[in-house]
Amino acid sequence: MQGRKILLTAFAGLAATAALLGFRGHAARPSPPSSSPSAPPPAEPLVPESEAPAGPLSPPRFAEEIDVATFQKGNIHTHTNWSDGDHPPQDVYLWYREHGYAFLAITDHNALTDPATFRLLERRRSFVMIPGEEITMTGGGHQVHVNALCTRRTIGGRHFGAAGEALAWAVREVQAQGGVALVNHPNFDWALTARDVPSARGASLLEIFSGHPYVHTDGDEAHQSHEAIWDALLSAGERFAGAAVDDAHYFGAHPQDTLACPGRAWIEVFADVADRKSICAALAAGRLYSSSGVKLRRITVKEDTYAITVAAPSVEVEFIGQGGAVLARVQPGDDKVASYKLRGGEGYVRARITAPNGKRAWTEPVRLAEAPAEPKGPPALLPDLDGGASNPPELTPLVPRAP
Repeated sequence: MQGRKILLTAFAGLAATAALLGFRGHAARPSPPSSSPSAPPPAEPLVPESEAPAGPLSPPRFAEEIDVATFQKGNIHTHTNWSDGDHPPQDVYLWYREHGYAFLAITDHNALTDPATFRLLERRRSFVMIPGEEITMTGGGHQVHVNALCTRRTIGGRHFGAAGEALAWAVREVQAQGGVALVNHPNFDWALTARDVPSARGASLLEIFSGHPYVHTDGDEAHQSHEAIWDALLSAGERFAGAAVDDAHYFGAHPQDTLACPGRAWIEVFADVADRKSICAALAAGRLYSSSGVKLRRITVKEDTYAITVAAPSVEVEFIGQGGAVLARVQPGDDKVASYKLRGGEGYVRARITAPNGKRAWTEPVRLAEAPAEPKGPPALLPDLDGGASNPPELTPLVPRAP
């Protein structure tokens, strides 16, 4: 009897230990209903994380924040009589310096202008000369030009079987020197379409407006405008920043609309001071806005809001998104601020500001946080322009026709 009592006590101790160790976490969880008291609870299915039900969508927001109110005005495409301009480099430098520019890149054809030769011109007022060259090539029988900025040696031009080959080669040559590449006037000689420009991937900049009257900035019935090409590329995930340039050749006393004269278009880079390092870094990063005559005071992008502060309130601000769609048209308020708040699905947002006289400014696109990553292959969203097909409605030329 005594032995049986000891055995029962041992079994009771084991049962208590099992309850403490094996079932402590399940004691408070009610068992699911079952048709049989002895049936085991149903197993929870293992769902891969990628297939798990999505939680509530977060509000749309921009992938980066910007707040800049200090700009340095400059031009990154102009010529002297060292190639096909009409005045020597020192006269061209002086024109821009005396007209309030903070920096200038002389970009003669297949010739690098070394600023060190004209260093004395930098000593008065804050004015910086940026090394530059217009790499002048042919591709598939058309003229293809790429500006090399912030480089050290002349690259020169070549002939290629296709426009894309020319672009890719020029960009590689610029990058090999640690420089910044600008794809010039796609519609000059009708050389480039939105299908060609991705071959220049690695270039920081694309001309979207030119003061040169013969480069077809506005396109025509069979060709997109430079700005529409830009939107097509952005919509396909490309990362070119838009630049406005003079492409000036004529510095005579009597400017004419039929001549490529200075002062018609420029960029304003985000830099606190005008020095070569800061300007080249801003160009490489596409940190700038472009203008053909409209001045901006501040650009802010924060969380879900893109805001522009203009210098003169009598302008219209258009916020533009995927495919060149106009998301909103806004008149600045008494504070001279126009803003756009994300609704979701815009892809990217940029601003185009138009004055009553037709002059404009363009800010750079900022993508949404959920936008797709940079493409690794050929773009899939570019319109088919073969055979002179007309532009799709959302990609019609956006820049007013030149007189």
